Amino acid sequence: MGKTGQPAWAKRILKLLEQAKAKDSDFARFGAYRHQYKLSPPASEETIQEFEAREGIRLPEEYRDFLLFVGNGGAGPYYGLYGVETGKKELHDSHGSRLYRVPEEPVIYPRMSDEDWDRVADLEGRRKGEEVYPYVGVLPIGSQGCTFMTGIMLAGPYRGQVVYYDEDFCGPPFFVREKGFLVWYERWLREVIAGYSDEEIGFGLNLDGNPGQLMELYEQTENPEERIEIIDSCYKFETLPGKQKTYFKKACAQESNMEVRMKLIKMLARFHVPGMAKEIEKLWEYGAYAEAVSIITYEGTWEVKEAWYERVFGILPRLQRQGFRDACHTIRAVKDYPNVHGGRLRETLDRDDLDRNDRIALFHCIQGLKGKEEVLDYFLDYLSTEDDPTLLIYAVWCTEGVKDRQLQELYVRLMDKYRTHENAKFDYKGSQMVLRGGACMGASRPEGQLTSNLMRQFDYFGLDYRGGFKLLMDEDRWKEWKRQNGFGES
Repeated sequence: MGKTGQPAWAKRILKLLEQAKAKDSDFARFGAYRHQYKLSPPASEETIQEFEAREGIRLPEEYRDFLLFVGNGGAGPYYGLYGVETGKKELHDSHGSRLYRVPEEPVIYPRMSDEDWDRVADLEGRRKGEEVYPYVGVLPIGSQGCTFMTGIMLAGPYRGQVVYYDEDFCGPPFFVREKGFLVWYERWLREVIAGYSDEEIGFGLNLDGNPGQLMELYEQTENPEERIEIIDSCYKFETLPGKQKTYFKKACAQESNMEVRMKLIKMLARFHVPGMAKEIEKLWEYGAYAEAVSIITYEGTWEVKEAWYERVFGILPRLQRQGFRDACHTIRAVKDYPNVHGGRLRETLDRDDLDRNDRIALFHCIQGLKGKEEVLDYFLDYLSTEDDPTLLIYAVWCTEGVKDRQLQELYVRLMDKYRTHENAKFDYKGSQMVLRGGACMGASRPEGQLTSNLMRQFDYFGLDYRGGFKLLMDEDRWKEWKRQNGFGES
């Protein structure tokens, strides 16, 4: 049992939780179907002390009190919060043990530059197979899906602050603005109750406040970076009230900073403020192609996409990062047009200035197009040389449905390479767990996901998901399957 004599703040949180559950009764908010706004019973003092002694740490007081007085895991942002036992498992399974050294002094901090992050994450060392530990002093307290995590700082000047980070080290961590765990948690409840969306940005990545409060913040600052942050934070609203539409449209007409003005145009188009679609041509004239493409992609009607997609094709070689990814989304959206096919992206595939996320967006685009056979030569080479399992996941998915023996042979070679990786084995063990309705737990780690995607190209070898994984893990059965299907030894 947790501590008796529940304090007023804990009762307030539980009351807000009930209101949040009533607001999102169909669990439409991201991750809500997993936790369903339910908390586990509070932890006992003895349970927490045992965990702290084992790990050699002292939990931040607000998080510790939450576990003691409110709940030992359950309802929370994204897929919810870990309890003490789940947190222990996350720290000590084969994957987590390579990431976390919780008693040590943290090395991450807010607003890290890319250069500082690259130094801490030591990309070069990882390429050589060396182990790196950028998340020392961080305790994982929840999952956001895939390799994205929620953690809490255990030491240093940011002790007790919630941090978002990627276990694949793809970029610097994000420290939420709230200094303590409870303020962050209560803000989540307030935003659920208010009906704010977390689909476009994700909870906690934007500024707190309702439309009126954000408008007041905008009026109070002339700093372009602060204004952009305020504009981006408006995307959590399902609708923008008329007063704010009028104010921001006037601010857009008067704004002299082009970056801020472009952000305003995009935001106002998102909320269907009249006249914003006309601004696309102005952005194009300014050379603000990425911003124009963003409006075409996310805020433009079908008529806008139809009118602009050929110009998007034309500007694609000059786009990078988010602008490039948005262009890929627009091209995929018009995939049914006769002149939209995989072959038109052949030269784009050969670009050497695309980062990891750019290439993933490109693969996702091609996956939805007709004529994928036109770029088969590229993928035969790419699947033979790429070592990043995450990129391989998307490349395999991209080539799904293409009938080619060389491609199938490559799939088999990749299965031979990754099927016995420790992370694939971990996901194989997970596949033995039967969830509600008899559905099996899917792969969650890059090597396991890649193996799963490769299996799907052969319809799980004529078996169900668990059966296919079991065949792969059985050396004799796997060799026999290859022999029967003419793949020989890889």
